[in-house]
Amino acid sequence: MIEVVAFHTCRKNNTTYQAPFLSRKQNQWLTRGYYFWTDSDYFAKKWGESHYKNKGDEYCVMKFNLSFENDVLLDLVGNVEHKIQFYEKVKRLRKLNIIKQDSLSLKVIVQYLRDINKENVGAWSYHAIKVEDNRDLDLEEIPVMNDSKECISIGPTRQQLCIFENCYNYYNFEKKEEISYE
Repeated sequence: MIEVVAFHTCRKNNTTYQAPFLSRKQNQWLTRGYYFWTDSDYFAKKWGESHYKNKGDEYCVMKFNLSFENDVLLDLVGNVEHKIQFYEKVKRLRKLNIIKQDSLSLKVIVQYLRDINKENVGAWSYHAIKVEDNRDLDLEEIPVMNDSKECISIGPTRQQLCIFENCYNYYNFEKKEEISYE
């Protein structure tokens, strides 16, 4: 069982919240689903500031404790085996030229794999995916040892989890709490 602390940012309407809500836009980078920031509310607050508060709306951050069976969460952040398996799938798609090279993106690959699963149930049966993007986050590079070329990056990374549309009924979203900020 994989446990994930997840945060969902939403518009605050008096005391009612519609959280989590299904993404509505067509340009979601992990396909349509329920999006969460993971491990910390740091980026959930940043999202609230930039997508709600700056537009004159109040926002809130809801905290969820999610549990996943080991074979339904594709973790491309902390699971090396999952990273290798996904890398091999992408290499195979490139080699077979199934997806045109000029339209190859994470969203297109994930959507393709989800579509295959509709036709061949079990071919790619993940219910959720966890990834981190590579945005400029002012991460600091520190050498692992003096005079070493190898470095580690320190600072917060933007990690998101998307539970795919039609898979949400497997998870209990009722265990939530509002995080308040003063």
